Amino acid sequence: MQRFHFRSGVADDTEAIFEVMVRAFHVEENSDRWHSWHKLAVRDAGRFRVLEVEGRVLGVAIIKPERLCVGSCEIVKADVGEVSVLPQFQGKGYGSALMRDVIQWMRDNDCDMSRLGGSAIFYRRFGYVPFPRRSVVFPIEPVHAGADIVSVEEVFRPPEGLPGEVRPYDASRDAVRKDELHQLLHRGRSGSIVRDFHPNARLPSRPSSPDPLRIVYEADGIVEGYLSAGDDGRSIGDVAFNPACPDAFVGLMKQILHVAAERGVDSATSCLPFDASILPILSGANIAFTLIERQGGRASNMIQIVQLASLLSKMAPELESRLRSSSVADWRGEIEVGFESQRVGLRVGNGSVTTNVPLGDGAFRMQTDQGTLMKLLLGILSFEEAPTADRESIHPSAAAVLSAWFPRRHTASGPWG
Repeated sequence: MQRFHFRSGVADDTEAIFEVMVRAFHVEENSDRWHSWHKLAVRDAGRFRVLEVEGRVLGVAIIKPERLCVGSCEIVKADVGEVSVLPQFQGKGYGSALMRDVIQWMRDNDCDMSRLGGSAIFYRRFGYVPFPRRSVVFPIEPVHAGADIVSVEEVFRPPEGLPGEVRPYDASRDAVRKDELHQLLHRGRSGSIVRDFHPNARLPSRPSSPDPLRIVYEADGIVEGYLSAGDDGRSIGDVAFNPACPDAFVGLMKQILHVAAERGVDSATSCLPFDASILPILSGANIAFTLIERQGGRASNMIQIVQLASLLSKMAPELESRLRSSSVADWRGEIEVGFESQRVGLRVGNGSVTTNVPLGDGAFRMQTDQGTLMKLLLGILSFEEAPTADRESIHPSAAAVLSAWFPRRHTASGPWG
């Protein structure tokens, strides 16, 4: 096999990156994906890892690090995508070599976990495991009410009777407030993307072109909600609103579903959190929805804990905070947390949690699988619910510490799914 050379992409690689992607996936010229990937290659060439042989780019993969909130702390997640090899080199080990390079790059660049979507059979080889993908689906269809059938036009009318109004988003007026709304809605929500908020950021000087798929809700001159969608409203990508103003959420959802209905869409999908502070607002507004949590499959959402030691080190202040507010705040001892291939020792005492310590014979051990551990870290599962090995060997006081560390929490959906 020829000698591989791996490096980060540069601007001069744009056309080569684009060629590899569209040829690998047989993308039709001038299709939506064709144009979208060309923009991606132009804009983000530097985010790609490039597999090069004798000066020719044969394979590419993009890595997009993002900061995720876990309580009061932040971890780094890397999304991996567009893993591509030119057709004539597929099935010959080039893709596997590229993925090994991607994993090493993430380890070398402080990434704690990674997410991707694709062939479960292929990506399991590199340490990824299937992970749930959550979505909220809004059916756009007539409603059967007794003997009556209420038409789509009647069900999905524009919002009425609310104190504010829905209007197109205008970056020259709304950009800073949009970021503030994200802070208000997702502050402390585990798994949510950390967005830096700059209240004095310079706004664009020119108004945005009106877009019916990018809207805000305004009441008494204050923007209280923001929503953006794509694909004629089929995909609701970004929603943020002031929790103190649920009317904003109602108005935005009714408006976008009205637009989608007008365009002949039969359902809309969002990655809203499965959250008791959010979903009842929809029910109260008579907006029908279905919660879907997709598990597994040949093509799956997948995650990998890249560096458990780094992840737990970053979470240590949050673990200390949770412990201090529990009934076992004075507990002293050692606990090992881990899964099949990674295990980390934690020492607890004097209100502090020290990570990456060698453990003595008296340490308690919490071992589980990688997917379950990630659910514990994000708050999707509590310790009491999680399947763990040799649970009966964990002393009740140590189990109480683990319960304090790993409760169920309000958790975002989209960033990890």
